[in-house]
Amino acid sequence: MKVIVKTLWPELSKYKVKLIFVLILGVIISGLKSYMPKFIQSLQIAWEQHDTESAQWIPLTFVAAWLLISLCRYWHLYWMKFISDLVSVKLRRDLMNKYLTLNLAFRQNFTSGSGGLISRMVNDIGIIQVGIHKIADLLREPFTAIAMFAWLVYLNWGLTLFIIAALPFIVLISKRLGTSLKKYSHQNQEAMEDLTSTLKESLDGSRVVQSFNLESEMRRQFDREADVFLETRRKIISREEATAPITESVVSLFIAALLYYISHLIFNDQFSNADFVAFLFALTFFQDAFKKIQYGYVKLQQSSVAMERLQEILTNQSVVPQIEAPKEFPESWKEIKYDNVSLSLNGNSILNKINLNIKRGEVIAFVGPSGSGKTSLVNLLERFFDPSSGVISLDGINITDIELNDLRSHIALVNQDVFLFGDTIEQNIRAGDLQKKGDVIESAKIANAHNFIMQMEEQYKSKVGDYGGRLSGGEKQRISIARAIYKDAPILILDEATSALDSKSEKEVQQSLDKLMQGRTALVIAHRLSTIKNADRIFVLKDGEVIEEGNHDTLLALEGEYSRLYKLQQ
Repeated sequence: MKVIVKTLWPELSKYKVKLIFVLILGVIISGLKSYMPKFIQSLQIAWEQHDTESAQWIPLTFVAAWLLISLCRYWHLYWMKFISDLVSVKLRRDLMNKYLTLNLAFRQNFTSGSGGLISRMVNDIGIIQVGIHKIADLLREPFTAIAMFAWLVYLNWGLTLFIIAALPFIVLISKRLGTSLKKYSHQNQEAMEDLTSTLKESLDGSRVVQSFNLESEMRRQFDREADVFLETRRKIISREEATAPITESVVSLFIAALLYYISHLIFNDQFSNADFVAFLFALTFFQDAFKKIQYGYVKLQQSSVAMERLQEILTNQSVVPQIEAPKEFPESWKEIKYDNVSLSLNGNSILNKINLNIKRGEVIAFVGPSGSGKTSLVNLLERFFDPSSGVISLDGINITDIELNDLRSHIALVNQDVFLFGDTIEQNIRAGDLQKKGDVIESAKIANAHNFIMQMEEQYKSKVGDYGGRLSGGEKQRISIARAIYKDAPILILDEATSALDSKSEKEVQQSLDKLMQGRTALVIAHRLSTIKNADRIFVLKDGEVIEEGNHDTLLALEGEYSRLYKLQQ
């Protein structure tokens, strides 16, 4: 019960009324069961005394009692299982909400990746669900055990001492097996997490896997992790299934001594056959109740491990903080300012005292070698994570003081790695702003996407497939641009939006981007320097610092890092 109070009760307490109803039904079931030995004893006496009347009504009463037990048991288990579903769905909602608020730093540092997060939502919560099912036994069987124990004492307290003598051994065995199970349950759930992670990588990266002939390696990795899972599962099963045989073996020794003593009492007319049958019946019920309590305890140990793993995520503080009384986004803003902005992740310095002044309507480009901090710089503007020090402001308003959704609704993002939902083209464009009733077709036309969309079988209702797999790279990028156009945000971030495309697709997409940037403040991360010749200003980053600033011609004249990179590409 300590496990329930510590880990599960905070979730179960929301359903107190239903649990009280389940408890009442459990008491009724146990109460009716407690009369069963009496029925059997009375029937045995009626047979011995040739009491035909009692021999007729006792079986009818017995059947009526069992029918009532069955009815109560149905609702007892129905509500307990439904409560477990309510809790599991609520936990999945909580976990989903948490996943959506965790910042990029958390996802980058989570060792088993998105597959591990999926495993916690599916596998761990499934284990918790099974544990909650067994709470029904823990709310019912203790009353049965107490009632049957009272019957045993009533029938012969001396014989009951044999049962009491066995209990410490059984409790000790259960405790030791429970501790062992908790350890291996944690290992098993981690193994399942690794399995899920590898499976997701194999599916998401199927093109790379097949291209580099990595099928055998992925199979070997999956097999290794499956072997670890099976080994920990074997240990769990061995301990789960060992509980009953070990307990029954210990009990059988005491029952043998008990039967020997009962034989002595019967031979000396100190114990009747009717008493023996009633005692045996009560003992069977008592043993069955005790086994169910044991098994429920085992399952709750496993559930507690799963709940602790969930709490690691649910209580994680790697979220973007929001203030209670945020300010509105300044619609008439004139300037974005980075003031001594630094960023460190995992002890590594990413950006170091960046100072930028970006005027409204400017096209600003960021260039530099990989790892120089370009993407991190623009990620800070959307608050995917916050700077370690320094301030980013809009007309003097710290962006941390602006409501997060409000801030992001004014920024449109076009990535190099386009993500499309497995829905229709229309819905992927509308995803730019699901709250507005804009013109999807007009957005697609501006993005040079309308023509290829109209050639598809279902046109705007066409499904794009998993991650947009039914579209080419250029087509996906133009859908992404249409989404940004549909959003109609004043600030635009282009993160190497054309670097992964061929020359023809790049030209088409660049035309779409030129239309998208008209009248907007654009922050462009560029690998191909030819695409940013017309930028108002270009910032060259290296090792997290701005080392050069100016327009294309000015930077070429400096014959510094920008000039070197440009000449390399030429």
